[in-house]
Amino acid sequence: MPAMASEDRETKPRRVRGVERSVEVQIGSLGGFDLRPTRFFVWAGEERKGRERVVPLDSPPRNLRIPRRERRVEVGLVRARTLGNPLMTIALAGVHAAKKVSAERRRRELERFSNEEQPRP
Repeated sequence: MPAMASEDRETKPRRVRGVERSVEVQIGSLGGFDLRPTRFFVWAGEERKGRERVVPLDSPPRNLRIPRRERRVEVGLVRARTLGNPLMTIALAGVHAAKKVSAERRRRELERFSNEEQPRP
């Protein structure tokens, strides 16, 4: 029985701590994206390094304190990698994106209101 337990440990993905949770998808040579709760990376081509664009969604990232498993899946030309629960990652990114859109809308309304309030010479 102990031999079986050691085999299970070897096949389980290692747990990662100290980085942001993420969902990364690469679609062959077309490009890919990496969604994180506070940032969205997108790139064209097979190689990500040096070609990615970053869209900030909120304040600086918060790293995982609780270790999470990295998981990888390949289906045809599509490769996916997740760190942490992908549904939670997408939900957190959605919340941060909605906050950013709301703050930008408020800023524009205040800007428009302050421009209307100023007396004209």
